[in-house]
Amino acid sequence: MRARVRRVSRPLYAVPVTCRTRPTPATLALFVVAIALAGGCASHEKWIERRPPDQPFASRLFWSTAAQPELSAATLAVAQPRGLDPADSAQREQLLALLEQEAHSRLSPDLEFALSELAAAQAQEHAETDPDAAVGFYAESLVHGYRALAADERQRIPGTTRRYNESLEALLRILRERDQVRPGALVPLPLTHSACSIAIELHSKRWTEADFQGFEFAGDFQVLALRNHYHTSGVGTPLIGVRFHPDRDHPQDKYYPRKLCYPLTAVARAESYPPSLAAPEGGVRLVLELHDTTDHETFDLAGQRRPLETDLTTPLAYYLDQPDLHEKDVSTIGLLQPDSVKPLEGLYLLEPYDPDRIPVVMVHGLWSSPATWMEMFNDLRSDPRVRSRYQFWFYLYPTGNPFWVSAAKMRTDLAQLRTTFDPGGRAFALDQTILVGHSMGGLISRLQSVDSDHEFWRLVSDRQFEELDADPEVRDYLSNLFYFQPSASVQRVVTIGTPHRGSRFANGFTQWVGAKLIAFPMQEMAKRQELFRRNPGFFHPRMAARVMTSIDSLSPESPMLHALLAAKPGPWVRYHNVVGDQPRSGLTGWFSSRGDGVVSLDSARLDDLPQLASQIIVPEDHVTLHRHPQSIAEVRRVLMEHLASLGPNRYADLNAEIRNLPPVIDQRPVRLVSGVMD
Repeated sequence: MRARVRRVSRPLYAVPVTCRTRPTPATLALFVVAIALAGGCASHEKWIERRPPDQPFASRLFWSTAAQPELSAATLAVAQPRGLDPADSAQREQLLALLEQEAHSRLSPDLEFALSELAAAQAQEHAETDPDAAVGFYAESLVHGYRALAADERQRIPGTTRRYNESLEALLRILRERDQVRPGALVPLPLTHSACSIAIELHSKRWTEADFQGFEFAGDFQVLALRNHYHTSGVGTPLIGVRFHPDRDHPQDKYYPRKLCYPLTAVARAESYPPSLAAPEGGVRLVLELHDTTDHETFDLAGQRRPLETDLTTPLAYYLDQPDLHEKDVSTIGLLQPDSVKPLEGLYLLEPYDPDRIPVVMVHGLWSSPATWMEMFNDLRSDPRVRSRYQFWFYLYPTGNPFWVSAAKMRTDLAQLRTTFDPGGRAFALDQTILVGHSMGGLISRLQSVDSDHEFWRLVSDRQFEELDADPEVRDYLSNLFYFQPSASVQRVVTIGTPHRGSRFANGFTQWVGAKLIAFPMQEMAKRQELFRRNPGFFHPRMAARVMTSIDSLSPESPMLHALLAAKPGPWVRYHNVVGDQPRSGLTGWFSSRGDGVVSLDSARLDDLPQLASQIIVPEDHVTLHRHPQSIAEVRRVLMEHLASLGPNRYADLNAEIRNLPPVIDQRPVRLVSGVMD
């Protein structure tokens, strides 16, 4: 996940490094094959595509291929007694004026619907020859559509919501071409008989007007790479809000990626209007409301709560499809050139920070990036109970480093984020943090929850740490690496497909090739040499003899893994473990033991771990285990369980409902979640 480059200083790696020659193409090919077999965790590349220009989702708005406008039976029934043909442009205009006068004396849903449809037909007729007139007619259609929607549901004409939505989208498209959709703006609209203006408002608890820097129509795109598309029917036009860059230089801004996208739904209310739009007195005032649909799914329409038409998935896919976010590039560079990813390393928020929502921090695995979590994020965020109480953070780190190096950096990054957003330490929700780690990310997450004591330092030296001769910067770094306590803010850790006892794919061959290909900076090599020169015989020979990479750190013989298994967790921490057990078929089934194809069952299980709250086995391979519906359902269950465990507080209203949640979800793709549009 790319963001603006942040220049930060990086201390010495706490592992030995050596310089090596450039690998040959043959060696590189062998390594790529080995890592592919080992289940690198990168995921999709193409997330979304724009619908063909001749087949837009919005084509339903227009009758461009018909010789005459196709009006509904309800409108034709209103027109017939008046003796006017609505298919004829001139007679349609007369019919509009006549019905306007009738609407002045009686408010009737059938009249309002007919007026809305007739005005839309007039707008379409003028769309190419007189855009200003088209804007006016679409606005008239919108006003009448709003009044028709406001009628009692028992009297509402079928198709009223659809007619309103189509007029709204058509008007929005014209205003967008003119760059007039700006929160806080008041835009004049040229109605035929009345003065009209439309005020634009952003309705969001967390996004501000400064964060709205452009938008796309969600219906113009087709999602490709996410299994479930969360779209609900209702009133309004789903949009993709775009925040290209912040307008200020604030410490918090570094946590938000560039060109961040978020879901909106546009609705228009007729706030004031004369009894008849044909009357010269008075005027029309429309209010265009841009609703953040992660906050709420309904809006007030004439005193009634009506469901919004929403699309949570398309804005996410649109954001992920940026060229700067090509996951394979970030993942591969992070593995083979860890130092190159350092400017991007850190925590990322895809939504504004909320002090009242509990953080769920997702940590990717080897040869991967935060994009690997988007399937789970998309599914979890679709549940209003989850998104109203949790916020999702994503950790990006160079996966070529040993996992304990990344864990130390994550420990520092979490503390810095807390200082940035909650300097007073008063946010209760931040002390309920839940970590979710896939593969190596699970090891990094567990290291946030245990006490090092002296055991990790003893892996590199039998001497007392205080005897080390080093510059203050190096001493501080090594101290943070090998001496730590469980984070008081981390309450639960979920590990998915994690090699708690190592992976057989981290063998002599992959370790050798990894040492040849994974690059470390010369500056840090010089610091390492200086450290050993000043401390002869201080470190264990095996730690000083060779380079250590992430692949080395995942070897079953890695002493760090054994130390982590034996480390004492914070007494408040609860662990949840998801183990993969793929069907034994194909090439991997010939030579692999039971497990996910990369991590064996014996390595992935945590049967004897203190404070293990749950453990499930999912029939999936390593690469896609964290995207499996059952794994996602388990994480969702853990989130709900945690809310229920908090007792009588702001989250307690969910307790009874949470206890009855099923353990798994339907594995079939979802297109429409709820709602029926009339």
